Amino acid sequence: MADFKVKVACRIYGFRHRETFSASRPLEGNGPYMDADEKYWWGYKYYFGPIEEPEPGAGLEEHFRGQDLDFRPRDGYMEAAGFTLAVGGDMMAYPGIRPETTGSLWDDVRSFFFSGDLACANLESPVAPSLPARYIPESILLPGLMNNTPEMFDRIVDDGRGVTFFSTANNHCLDMGEEGLRETLDFLDARGYRHAGTARSPEERDALVIEERNGVKIAFLSFTFGLNWGKLPEGREYLANYVRLNNPDEDLSAVARQVRAAREAGADAVVALLHWGLEFESFPVRTQVETGHRLIELGIDVIVGNHPHNVQPAERYAYTDATGARREGLILYALGDLLSIHRTLPNSRLACLARIRISKGAVEGRPGTRVTSLETLPVYLHVGRRDREVVDYRVLDFRKLAASLRAGEDRFGLGRAKTRELFRLESLMNRVLGPALG
Repeated sequence: MADFKVKVACRIYGFRHRETFSASRPLEGNGPYMDADEKYWWGYKYYFGPIEEPEPGAGLEEHFRGQDLDFRPRDGYMEAAGFTLAVGGDMMAYPGIRPETTGSLWDDVRSFFFSGDLACANLESPVAPSLPARYIPESILLPGLMNNTPEMFDRIVDDGRGVTFFSTANNHCLDMGEEGLRETLDFLDARGYRHAGTARSPEERDALVIEERNGVKIAFLSFTFGLNWGKLPEGREYLANYVRLNNPDEDLSAVARQVRAAREAGADAVVALLHWGLEFESFPVRTQVETGHRLIELGIDVIVGNHPHNVQPAERYAYTDATGARREGLILYALGDLLSIHRTLPNSRLACLARIRISKGAVEGRPGTRVTSLETLPVYLHVGRRDREVVDYRVLDFRKLAASLRAGEDRFGLGRAKTRELFRLESLMNRVLGPALG
C-alpha cells in the first residue's frame, strides 16, 4: 500500500509538472543531497519514465549525432603495439540472476566481449561471502542493498575467460558497510582479479593500477559521483574514490593527482571508469558533458561511464594541451546495465558492450599513443520466465536478435508484446548510439 501511495504521488506530481518532466534536467542525482523536487523527479522516472529527450536548448542530440567515431588513423600513423580493451556496464545483484538461471549468460556475446586483451565491467554489488546474500528489493521504500554470491561471481568471470578486471567505486560499494567493502577486495585478490576504485588503506588508494599487454601500459582509475551512505567514514576517506562528478565545476584535483602519477609511472594511456550521470535518462546533461571534457583535458584517454541504467551516447573530444599539441579522448557516457532486472524500466533492457583499441606507434617519426578503433555491440538483457519465475537470463546480441525476429524466428519466446518493445528499443538505440554503431 505504501508503494502504491508513493507511485500515485509521483504520478500526480509529474502531471502537474509534465512540461518540466518531459526531458532531462541539470540535477546532481546524488541521493543524500536531493530536495523534495528531485526525489519526486527520481520516483517519476522510476515508475513512469524513462526520459528519452535531452536537456532543452543544450543541442546535445545534434552534437552526438554529428560525432566522428571512426578512429582509424588518416595521417600515416603506424601502430607498433596495441591493447584491445573490452568494456561492459553495471553488474547488479537480483534474485532472478543466479547460477542456475545464467547457464547461457555469455553464449551470444562471448566472442566479442572476451576475445580482446582484457574485459572489464563495474562490480556494482559487493561480494562478501561471510555476509548474507542481498538483492535489490521490489519496493523503492526498502534500502537497495546488495551482496552477491561467490557462485554468481564464478559465472561472471566465466572460468577466468570472462570479466577479469573490476571497477569497484560506485554508489553501492558500501552496501555491506566497511566490512563488506574490505571483504570484497579480499575476495577479488584471493581469486587473482584486479580492481580499481576502492581501498583498504591510504597506501592502496594511492597505488597505481596498471595493466600491460603487448608492451602497452594502461593505467586504470575508478571514481564514483556518490555514495548511498552519503559520505565516507571520517578518517577513512580512502575507502572509495569519491568526487561529486555530477556537480558543475566540481574540484577534480583528486582525479588529476592519479592521472599525473600514472603518467609519471610510465603509463602509455589512462582509462577512467566513472560512476556518474543521471539514472533512467538516455542523454547526459550539458554540465556532465562539460565535466567530461575537463576530465579528458587532465590527460585521460578514455572515459567509460556507467550508473544511468540506460545506454547513452559516445563522444570524441579533441583539445590542445599545454604544450600546444592536439590531443583527443573517447567518452562513453554510459554503457547501460550488464546484469539487472528492473521491473519498471524497459529501457534498461538495452545496453552496449564496446571494444577499444589503444595503440602505441608513430607518425612521421613522432611517437604517440592513441585510440585507433572503437567497436560496439548493442545487447539485449533477456529475462526468460516460466510461471513468473526467472528461468533463463542471458546477454544477447541485439541486432542479431532483431534480425531473427524480423525473419519470423522467436527462439527465446519473447512473444508479440516483447517483440514490439524490442523494436521500439531498436529505434532508441539508433537515435542514441548513432555514429557509435559503425
